[in-house]
Amino acid sequence: MAISQMKKLSLVFGTDHLDLVLRTLQQSQLVEVRDMARLDHWQDAFEEGNVRLPQIVQYDASGQRSLVDDEALQYLLQRQQDLEDALANLSIFLPPVGKLAALRQGSPSLSFGQFEESQRQQTAQKALKALDQKVYRLEQLQRDIDQMAETCRDLEKWQNLSVLPQDLTGFHFLTARVGTIPSTADDRFYHQLKANKDIFVEEIYHTELEYGLLLFWQSSNAVSLEDYHFKPLVYKNQMLPLKQLQVNQTLIADWLAEKEALLEELRQSQEVLVQLQVETDYVLSQYRRQEVKKQLVSTGHLIALEGWVEAACLDKLQELLTEHLGHLIYIESHDVTPADWEEVPIKLHNHPYLAPFELVTEMYALPKYQEKDPTPFLAPLYITFFGMMVADLGYGLLLYVVTLLALICFNLRKSGRRLMTFFNRLAISVAIWGLIYGSCFGFDLPVALLSTKTDVITILVLSLLFGFVTLIFGLLLGTWQQVRMKDYATAYTAGAAWALILLGLLFFVVGKNLSGLAYLSILGKWLALSNALGILLVSVLKNKSLLGLGSGLYNLYGISSYLSDLVSFTRLMALGLSGASIGSAFNMIVGIFPPVTRFTVGVFIFILLHAINIFLSMLSGYVHGARLIFVEFFGKFYEGGGRAFSPLTLADKYVNVNGETDLEEN
Repeated sequence: MAISQMKKLSLVFGTDHLDLVLRTLQQSQLVEVRDMARLDHWQDAFEEGNVRLPQIVQYDASGQRSLVDDEALQYLLQRQQDLEDALANLSIFLPPVGKLAALRQGSPSLSFGQFEESQRQQTAQKALKALDQKVYRLEQLQRDIDQMAETCRDLEKWQNLSVLPQDLTGFHFLTARVGTIPSTADDRFYHQLKANKDIFVEEIYHTELEYGLLLFWQSSNAVSLEDYHFKPLVYKNQMLPLKQLQVNQTLIADWLAEKEALLEELRQSQEVLVQLQVETDYVLSQYRRQEVKKQLVSTGHLIALEGWVEAACLDKLQELLTEHLGHLIYIESHDVTPADWEEVPIKLHNHPYLAPFELVTEMYALPKYQEKDPTPFLAPLYITFFGMMVADLGYGLLLYVVTLLALICFNLRKSGRRLMTFFNRLAISVAIWGLIYGSCFGFDLPVALLSTKTDVITILVLSLLFGFVTLIFGLLLGTWQQVRMKDYATAYTAGAAWALILLGLLFFVVGKNLSGLAYLSILGKWLALSNALGILLVSVLKNKSLLGLGSGLYNLYGISSYLSDLVSFTRLMALGLSGASIGSAFNMIVGIFPPVTRFTVGVFIFILLHAINIFLSMLSGYVHGARLIFVEFFGKFYEGGGRAFSPLTLADKYVNVNGETDLEEN
């Protein structure tokens, strides 16, 4: 239950084995690679040109063209984007999967060997190419169908035309034209044309916008069709409109059948989706391996790598590297020194029951390497605070059942499983405090240790007592931390002295209010005064001058902040009472409904209102519980500022890759 102990790792190997080493490290997911160009002991070598960054080499999908450095990285990013686009395109055609079904199904899993298999990569590449062709063909078919449908709409108007327009040009004594004139409100152009005795008019079709006409007149007559706004038909087909329409409709039917066949293939492409998801994660993993080469050092023949590894995993890592490379790699490890404390990455290890509460620590800040992990200390406090602020047996049992079912029924990722476990732990506290307060979905239980209606003062005192214990606990932890750092003066003036002063003030108040314990008031008074004087004295001794008196007085002025910290814990009472009161008010609202409405519509209203109250109560408990931990508790001893351990890992955006050995948990 502490910060995982780290080791500095150094590896030296031949240039030819670079990709194998990085693949092995990525498989183990145990090593965070350091940026060696930024390390002081490598600066001179870089400046003198004795070492350089190793070259990044990546072959394209065909395996015939090699790309180097930034071009290689850009290629991988573009390939990843192409795969993401293909996944987005394919998802449009696949049957939708419900949220619950997706959670039950989880992500595909495969071994590291399957993940790296070249045959799988070739299959995925073929699947990507086939998918692109199908999508392109679908788009092409849709364009052709739309264009042909537009052509058919034009042909449908002329389907009664019994002669081809181009056949009307061979007459010697007659002139014939096929075309359209506008259809107006009074149809004056049409009537004028019909009134012209020199022109024979045959109406082919009539719409709201135009007339389709076949016109004949003697060639010797001068006819001006422009007077009627006549527009000749441009017709290039070699078949009559009706026949051409039938041919086009047959073609559209064939295209629609082909389109439907392609759509059906795409709807049955779940396996292709998985292949592309695996390939996407593989390309992302490749990118990580290639990018990390920028953090290494090369002499041309040898490669040097430095990193961080958990001490508990070092033997397993050495075993894996030796298995893959044997004597071809040199491995050296060193203990962490105080000079490394600011750079060492942090990984927390706690008991499985407490591990979910690392979420709270991470929300604030990871500890520095020389600090203690506060998770084991904050967990019982946060559990208590959250339980007091929600405090309902029904809400607690419901939260427990829902989170337990989620853990059992759903194939959650690590982060989701940790969050569900976190609230599952808190649900027990909510139920227990609900029993203490005698509240279940806003209804009063027959027995309650503390009633939210009659024992408000008792609950207030209990909240302040929890606050007092939290402050004392935080100050003692601060004292312990400073003693570990051998800063004994600060350990006393900022920790132990204030713990004793607050304890003395508590004794003083108890002694004044309880006649049987009057002696505590005297003890408390002298305990507080003596430690106040102790703060002044130690401050002077620490500064080795009377200037320390000023800092000591300023330190004592901070007693007001302790009082405000103590008052902050009254929210434990306020939020607990408000949640119970709101739940009770909701029950009263439903209770005033007539019996028929109460057990029909009232049931839905009851569920809705209590769902709102559960959400608000849990949100308040989550936020205000964290606030009490961060400000009132952490403020007394915890600094934080550590950096999370970030090993070279496999991408797991879509799939879970199971290493051949599960090293990270050993």
